[in-house]
Amino acid sequence: MRLRAVRFLVVALLAMLLVFGAGRRLFADGLVRDGLGPISGGRGGTNQAFADNAAVIIDNPAGMMNVAGNGLAEIGIDTVIPVVDYSDPYNDVQSKIRPLPLPNLGYIRKVDDRWAWGIGAFVPAGFGASYGVMNEPNTGANLLRSQGGMAKLLPALSFRASERLSLGIAVGIGFSYASLDGPLYLQDGPLAGVPTIMDMEGTGVAPVGSVGMQYQLTEKTMIGATYTEQSNYWMHGATNAVLLPGFVLESRFDSKIKIQWPRSVAVGLKHDFCPHRRFSADVIWYDWAHAFDSLEIVLYNPTNPAVAPILGSVGQSLPVTQHLPLNWTDSISMRLGYEVDWTDVDTFRFGYVYHSSPSPDSTLNPYLDGILENTFTLGYSRRFSRATFNAAYQYYFGDTRYVADSAIVGGQFDDSTMNAQAHFAMLSLLVPF
Repeated sequence: MRLRAVRFLVVALLAMLLVFGAGRRLFADGLVRDGLGPISGGRGGTNQAFADNAAVIIDNPAGMMNVAGNGLAEIGIDTVIPVVDYSDPYNDVQSKIRPLPLPNLGYIRKVDDRWAWGIGAFVPAGFGASYGVMNEPNTGANLLRSQGGMAKLLPALSFRASERLSLGIAVGIGFSYASLDGPLYLQDGPLAGVPTIMDMEGTGVAPVGSVGMQYQLTEKTMIGATYTEQSNYWMHGATNAVLLPGFVLESRFDSKIKIQWPRSVAVGLKHDFCPHRRFSADVIWYDWAHAFDSLEIVLYNPTNPAVAPILGSVGQSLPVTQHLPLNWTDSISMRLGYEVDWTDVDTFRFGYVYHSSPSPDSTLNPYLDGILENTFTLGYSRRFSRATFNAAYQYYFGDTRYVADSAIVGGQFDDSTMNAQAHFAMLSLLVPF
């Protein structure tokens, strides 16, 4: 058992490196995903009261104690195809359509009737789109694109506190990546309103964790709840910046980007109508207001020696700190799922998710959207003698959004519209033991 666990840990770490590389091209479908893996994803992302898939490690670690048998291992790929349309007085573009695969791994093992442990690698959130060349009156024609995301490597432990109650905790390492490439006006200080062209990126790590519980309310009804802590990242990297385009004041800076992924509280239930039909519902609150109030960017150590004197002459000393305003508000995700065992080996799933967009019109921009509100899901599982094949499809969409007068300094995003949708195809192979 120890050798198997060590092998799995090595595979998980390698997969995390692949996940982190994929994070450089993440999806544009509204930051936090509506379910990980095809089993949860097929039933509307509901997973708080379940114990039938590896994603319970991240969704509710208490579920590991309620896994059937001695445990399970699951490996899968969730592939997203994002589509974002953006227009303003100078542009009418659609983001490039590229399928982006995101791996998921999970391993759960029961030690005895009281304890279980697990480890998993997941990509629960991301943003970004690539629009190609776009026009801006003060900076000319430039590429505009953004990428970012968060991946987690999570060891977890679960304990059966009583015949009905199980508790769980997951504490691990989070990996975050973010980049912005394109025109962006300075937002703070005496140079606020000065146009720039920036190409910046950064990577960072931070502790991540959650605690959860599951309680068997009745013979047919399980309830679950999870608290996930906010994760705070300073992503270190480099930025190439052109200040005052036309004067060609260019320099490379060391840079830091601060991003905070929100804390959340989730509650859910699973009710068995009979041994072959189940209904589920989850409600999740996301604390976007404290996490996405602004995106902080710090520039220092310029390679161009002329930069510091010029900045000093206008009262702007190094390091240069900028805050891209976001002013997001909290959101509540409402998830519904239904599944039926059609035969002894076939299971079908259906689901729906609704969550209001946390992004106000006043700070909406093509670098960071978060405008998808509805998700419809379908799922299917086929059991074989020693494994189960799982598949799911999710369709995300939201209303077309319009920005009249942007709160972002410079007027770059005034009189703009944005519409987004995304398609997820999910596949996994689950082996119980």
